Amino acid sequence: MAKALTSIEWRSDQWLFQYGGLRPDNVLEYFSQSPFWDSSSNNAVLKMQTQFNDLQHSSYDLKNMIGIEFSVTHQEPPSLFIITKFRRSSPTKATPLAVYYISDGNAYEAPTLYSIISTRVLSSIKRVEEAFDIASKHSEFHPSIGYTWKKTEEQKKARLAALKDL
Repeated sequence: MAKALTSIEWRSDQWLFQYGGLRPDNVLEYFSQSPFWDSSSNNAVLKMQTQFNDLQHSSYDLKNMIGIEFSVTHQEPPSLFIITKFRRSSPTKATPLAVYYISDGNAYEAPTLYSIISTRVLSSIKRVEEAFDIASKHSEFHPSIGYTWKKTEEQKKARLAALKDL
């Protein structure tokens, strides 16, 4: 399994300046410069095979190829583009492998649902452990009566004062 690159932020100001920003027709070209790109993808193979002939401007259907492919699956030009990496096994079956997004020219790999949930669960468990540590500092154990809450000096004084008033 490939290592997730969710901690990487990538941007090419030079490319953005040279091509006048991101548009639906050039966003995959921009993305192909990033560390997220797979140079063995069907997109890259087609680009290599057609770059020096008249077919470079033709529309190819990646759905007829088997392997890794990238596709823009959502866009709100010019500020947001979502790119999905698929493993295509037939013209009708493509399994998503990773999701990337480009926000204002910055490219990121989106975290998986598993990593989001596991991080949230882990931080929740840490907070529960902290609560138990605090609670254990305020309790005491005696073999004959079990656990009880420790009384602070203020509570002890208030109890004595209340008993005197009776």
